[in-house]
Amino acid sequence: MLSCTWAGGPAQIAKATVEREAREAYAAGLTPNEGCPYPFQSACGLHWLAHYNLAMPLPARSSTDSLP
Repeated sequence: MLSCTWAGGPAQIAKATVEREAREAYAAGLTPNEGCPYPFQSACGLHWLAHYNLAMPLPARSSTDSLP
């Protein structure tokens, strides 16, 4: 559970809920500002943003990239 405080007051929100909301927002093509329902400075907002970023695919490696 994550502790969040926002306009409605303190709330406890399950991490799985925050993670699902972040993945769904990314899949729907929303920006973080459009999709995040939590204040970014809260524990929920930071966790949401981290999982939103994790939902982004890594760039494809081109055949011209050299291996280290």
